[in-house]
Amino acid sequence: MKIALMILLLLSTGKLVAAPVEIQFPVLSERFNQLVEQIENVSTQAKLQDTRDDVLLALNAWCSRQDECQPELISVSDLESLASILLSSQGNEIKLNALIIRELASIHDQRRYELLLSHQSELVKDFKRYCNLNIACYVDSLTDEQVRKFLRVWTPSEKSEVPTVVESEYVMGSLPPELPEPYWSCSEFENNKDNDVRYGWLYWRDVRIFLNPEIARKKQGPLVFYWHGSNESWEQIYRVLGDSVMSQIINEGGIIVAPHAGAPDALPWYVMNPATFTLENDFYLADQLVSCAEELYDINERRIYSMGFSAGGIMSVAMARYRSNYIAAIASYSGGQLPWYSATFSQQPANYYSAFVTYGMPGKDSLPAIEFSATSESLINYLEWRGFHRIKVCQENRGHTMPYDTMPYDTMPYDSMNKGWDWIKNTRFRRLYPNDIEDFEQAEVSYNGADC
Repeated sequence: MKIALMILLLLSTGKLVAAPVEIQFPVLSERFNQLVEQIENVSTQAKLQDTRDDVLLALNAWCSRQDECQPELISVSDLESLASILLSSQGNEIKLNALIIRELASIHDQRRYELLLSHQSELVKDFKRYCNLNIACYVDSLTDEQVRKFLRVWTPSEKSEVPTVVESEYVMGSLPPELPEPYWSCSEFENNKDNDVRYGWLYWRDVRIFLNPEIARKKQGPLVFYWHGSNESWEQIYRVLGDSVMSQIINEGGIIVAPHAGAPDALPWYVMNPATFTLENDFYLADQLVSCAEELYDINERRIYSMGFSAGGIMSVAMARYRSNYIAAIASYSGGQLPWYSATFSQQPANYYSAFVTYGMPGKDSLPAIEFSATSESLINYLEWRGFHRIKVCQENRGHTMPYDTMPYDTMPYDSMNKGWDWIKNTRFRRLYPNDIEDFEQAEVSYNGADC
């Protein structure tokens, strides 16, 4: 993970700038040339030259989302990371997304732009089908004109419009979440034990689960994911959430699931590594836990939350993006958003989840490879750019420590782990549609205050 790349790709500054991105291309191209000239390794130079067009396309798409693009932040390691991702099995997918993002930025009809943006996942799927049926269209050799032509004529399918449903299915003008089906048969959850959760023929993972089975069956409680940090274990939950928050959740019939890491200790969740971020093992595991919790205990499907510290905060943000079919809210403690998230779309773009975001001081809340104030602010800027979201930001006078730790320069202990749960627990899943979006044009962002 490179700090400059984090700043480069996702440091959004409020809103999408609907201006032709060609304005940025010469500057980015010049910066690319400068960096390549600095490289002494011939094979690395060749690799970057081979991927030049696609790298510049991805950077250009990013620039289209900025009020001010800053090419000087790009480093050689940034180019190498981006080139590696583009050469992976997901390279064509990323190129397609970048082309669509770039063309969306050039649409000046605001209503048309909002329509396409709110249906972007469906748009991408339909474009792939279009390419499969069109002999002149190949995802790995697309032209701007092919994408532009498709965007001019594409409209959402009727099934994506608001269907007729009974009034009880709505919460704040929202349709219900879409829960996954189990990948494997479900076994009863055992309290405060490592549960062997199988989510495929060859895939299983230990998950520490907390619940009171009797209360869980009587009440429709929430399901809460807790993802631990780097070089830690599920036991970190005691130091971040603590017994008080865990007891609150369990006593109202809730279930807490704390997965064991599936990747190496330093990068415990696959999405953290640009080389493995396309692997969905962690998300398939999450799907299995959601589907089994619903099947066995009839959870409140509108109250599925994700929480975590450090790497776990980063994973919680990924859950909100890539499992937005059912996530209602997240709490990111010194977590945030990584740069390669910008290469993909949300699973359910119309889910405008709530986020509790807390982080420490710049230069202090950091590890050698990551600045958590920057990744947290990247998340906040992204959500502000999208609009509609409800965001609580708590900036704390601490380093990369548990949110409740007493700092040497401040004798007052932090208790944002309790307040994080207090803030998200009343949030219910909300999925909007184009006719609702006009009523929620701006994100609701509040900084610090009594509820921090």
